[in-house]
Amino acid sequence: MSSDRTPLQQNEEQDLVSSNYASDTYTQSTNTNYGSIKATKSRTSLASRQYSDHEYDQDEESRYHSDGYSASIPYDDEDDEDHSINDSILDEPQLTYAVELFQILASSIPLSFTFFFEYLLAVNSLFLIGHLGSSELAAASLAVMTFNITGMAVFEGMATCLDTFCSQAYGAGKYHKVGVYFQRCTFMILAVSIPIMILWWFSKWFLKFIVPQEDLLELTQLYLRILCLGSPGLIAFETGKRFLQSQKIFHASTYVLFFCLPLNLILNYAFIQMWGYVGAPIAIVVTYWVMALLLLAYVKFVDGDKCWGGFSQRGLKHWDKLLKLALPGLIMIESEYLSFEILTVMASYFGTESLAAQSIISNIGSLVYQFPFAIASAIATRVAIYVGSGSIRSSKMSVRLSMFVALFTGLLSAGFIYFGRRPLALLFTSDEEVLQLAIKSMPILAINQLLDAFNIISAAILRSQGRQDVASIFNVISYYVVALPLAYVLAFVYDFEISGLWLGLGAGIACISAAEMVMVWQSKWKKIIREAREREEEDLEYFIDDQSTIASSAASSVIDFQY
Repeated sequence: MSSDRTPLQQNEEQDLVSSNYASDTYTQSTNTNYGSIKATKSRTSLASRQYSDHEYDQDEESRYHSDGYSASIPYDDEDDEDHSINDSILDEPQLTYAVELFQILASSIPLSFTFFFEYLLAVNSLFLIGHLGSSELAAASLAVMTFNITGMAVFEGMATCLDTFCSQAYGAGKYHKVGVYFQRCTFMILAVSIPIMILWWFSKWFLKFIVPQEDLLELTQLYLRILCLGSPGLIAFETGKRFLQSQKIFHASTYVLFFCLPLNLILNYAFIQMWGYVGAPIAIVVTYWVMALLLLAYVKFVDGDKCWGGFSQRGLKHWDKLLKLALPGLIMIESEYLSFEILTVMASYFGTESLAAQSIISNIGSLVYQFPFAIASAIATRVAIYVGSGSIRSSKMSVRLSMFVALFTGLLSAGFIYFGRRPLALLFTSDEEVLQLAIKSMPILAINQLLDAFNIISAAILRSQGRQDVASIFNVISYYVVALPLAYVLAFVYDFEISGLWLGLGAGIACISAAEMVMVWQSKWKKIIREAREREEEDLEYFIDDQSTIASSAASSVIDFQY
């Protein structure tokens, strides 16, 4: 009988068997991997009937589930000693600061290339379209801005819930659930993308309030309509990237983008030569799908299939739990994206040269941002795995170390910008007036990058703990109550212009960093671990409910057939 079941079904059955759901008592308190939950007679009897004839060959993973991991942590606040760590599933030597630092750096290097390559993907098309004319460049820039705010920010923000769910499930040894969460998140974002693509299809309707030129609106809408075809591929890549990162496979997306970046450049050049303006978005669409398919091929033929049990109807159900973290993640990312675009709009009031200088500063900031963001992603994965495994000691050690890493990363980024400000600005322009405006404000950018390193890494730790709601609140308050109003006052009232915009932004970043660091430092780790286990208990109960519904429907069908 067991041979007829898919790997995903067998893994789900193992969870039920190892959690002692197949008991015939009316109501019992059951110790599972994730704590004590109540199981009713109707559910347990169903599980007993369904799996009584299932031969269960207990392997190393299932032994960990049933014997090696006790959920009996005393969740009081008096003692934070770790009572439940099982380092055997972490595939690492005994954790020390040196080992943890090495693991963070080893994970961050491929991720740095991944984010840097993704950044260059967006630059390729604009660079080549610029040779077609100013109207084409302006339309493509407006389309990319609209795509980033209404599309990319939404996809990335909602995908942050996988930083919590997938990594914690992997740390708990619930490998098949990593795949289920990946499917749920992918389908959920695909569903959300449908109204977004409708918005893009008719984008001229709302963009006319920003840009009055009819010819620019037509070109922008055409660009966005073509990008609709590539959005599913981009979504699959973003969620697939996190699916692999949660398994500590950080280099897969780097390999994929290492191939796709030159491919995109070649396709852009060829398609623009053949079809003109529309060739650029077509090249992007093809690249997004190649990225998704190559990542899928990596899982299938190289590594990462341990957490893939096949497609399941569970991926189409119970999105509410993911939405509780996906929506705050969306707010967190969206608020940051939008605030930078508002700064650009403000800079346009100071003239063409100031707008060009603002563009240079923003691009340099985005380029340098990729390095601390890569380190933060690696830290988020590691802390979430420790939370999933129930290790308070390892979680605390990783967080303490991450703050020193943030300081080092921030100083390195700030020094790179400050001492290299003129050569960096020369990469974008040779106009002396624009150059001087950019160079004047770049020391402020350097300070902002130092502060932002603490913000980036603290926010990543909050995501790993499942506290996206905290980070989203701080982002909204800091950017829209502190940063943007102060930027307006400094730039327009006190005539600091571009420098005033970045000073105001720096004040907001300082507020975010300070608030998030305090929240991270005051983390109640037992509560965080308990909440992680409660999320898994809820998912297990969902599965039992689904099986109960199926069994009831089958029984009703049999009764109807008999009559």
